[in-house]
Amino acid sequence: MARKKEFDEVEVLDKALDVFWKKGYSATSIQDLVDSMGINRASIYDTWGDKHNLYVESLKRYRQKSSSWFLSQIRNEESALQIVRNFIFATIHQGISDNDKKGCFIVNSSTELCNRDSIVRDIVSENRKTMENVLNELIKEGQQNGEIAMKHSSESLARFLFNTISGLRVLAKGNISEKELNEIVDVTLSALD
Repeated sequence: MARKKEFDEVEVLDKALDVFWKKGYSATSIQDLVDSMGINRASIYDTWGDKHNLYVESLKRYRQKSSSWFLSQIRNEESALQIVRNFIFATIHQGISDNDKKGCFIVNSSTELCNRDSIVRDIVSENRKTMENVLNELIKEGQQNGEIAMKHSSESLARFLFNTISGLRVLAKGNISEKELNEIVDVTLSALD
């Protein structure tokens, strides 16, 4: 008979996510995870199988949490253009206020693992498609309401915005000022005029 787990799986998964997010996959050891999660190696292996599966579940958890936040922003009464603007400025705010310079876990995973890990690549790709679809719908709505220009297709603008947001997340990890990031946003938003 299997022993009952004496820990909250989601709670310890969030702790693993934080370690992977700060250190990356390759630099994170099982001992780092044991120390952070507060459970023993056997519990990690019994629950997730191995470090890679734990990483994949952490990435899925991060995606779920960040998607929930973004979708909650969409379900408000603001215009489509304002929702896009808010999302871009929230990206800058997160980057500037991130003292650990962790960046976005999905972007980090993309740059570290996508070229050699098909499971991570699929998660990152699915995230991109989902975000581009959401942005596409917002842009279409903004174009129909006359607040976003029609000189580019909604699809191409969605890809452009997703690319810019991803780039802002990478830049914010380095030595860049809020003023410089805001200049990028100004140019980006001008594509919607």
